[in-house]
Amino acid sequence: MSASGSDEQVVAAQGADPEHPAASARLKRKWPWRPIAFIVLVVLVYLAVISLYAPNGRSDSWADNEAKPATGVIVQLKQDSVNASAETISMSVNVIPSTELEVDGSSTLAQDVTVIISPVSGEQTITLAKDTIPGIQSINVLAPGAIENWPFDRYDARMVVIAYIVTDGVEQAVPTTVELGGYLPGWNISNSTSLTGQVTVSTPDGLVDWPVHDLSAGRSGSTLAFAIVLLSLMVVMPVLVLFVAITAYRGHRKVEPSFLSWMGAMLFATIPLRSFLPGSPPIGSWIDFLIVLWVIVGLVAGLAIYVRAWVRWGTPSTPPPPTPSRDGTIRP
Repeated sequence: MSASGSDEQVVAAQGADPEHPAASARLKRKWPWRPIAFIVLVVLVYLAVISLYAPNGRSDSWADNEAKPATGVIVQLKQDSVNASAETISMSVNVIPSTELEVDGSSTLAQDVTVIISPVSGEQTITLAKDTIPGIQSINVLAPGAIENWPFDRYDARMVVIAYIVTDGVEQAVPTTVELGGYLPGWNISNSTSLTGQVTVSTPDGLVDWPVHDLSAGRSGSTLAFAIVLLSLMVVMPVLVLFVAITAYRGHRKVEPSFLSWMGAMLFATIPLRSFLPGSPPIGSWIDFLIVLWVIVGLVAGLAIYVRAWVRWGTPSTPPPPTPSRDGTIRP
């Protein structure tokens, strides 16, 4: 066979046409699109996580607003934390009375002022005693939700805030302005006020409809992106293990016993990755039944297949050579 014929066979084996050298050159210049597509995908996911994290900056707080109301009181409620397991939202309460409720020329109260916040876990009334300066107190507002739905869990609270004083032995509500504010990392907090709660309160002007304040807390977009990315990485682990195990079992690749250690490490890394999820979802959440459990099953199955491949294709051990005994006979 001539040298030129040999060259044509090599070019043909590589998928090029020997009669069209330009086409052969284009094939050599062809970019590896799969690695490029993977890099582009990673960059897009990274930019998406950043774009979701950026809007979750610290918002303005009501702490700088100390203007006194013209009448009644201002009740400022600041969200401090969300206890998803207890289904409560911890809040700081700051009561700012009007000058008519204070001693002239002083910041002390001229009479007792009571603030009712409902529903809360524990005592619903905050009593501000006469001749004292109101301070900041803490409450836990009941916010029903389902942490098992993490990271799509949401907690909603409906609050009624009423401030009243006692005049001539009769409790009378005073105008109450509620200000909601604060910032919680990893949460999106929204609030609204309405008169649809059908709450009526007795005031010096008679029975009036009292506003109801709705407060909702849901996971932020950055938390959702973090959870989706981490859970996706967990799914990739058993896919890789099963691919390596099945390939070795079918005899397409040499069995390397060191891969057993790698697969075992992947199995034991599942629980630390699961506990690294933001918000610490409890055991028994939907992710455990739909993702984590099957990740462990896939890893164990891949480990078992690879062990079977090792038994099938592994090199048998060589028995040691027989050693002669003292009397000259050879014993196995």
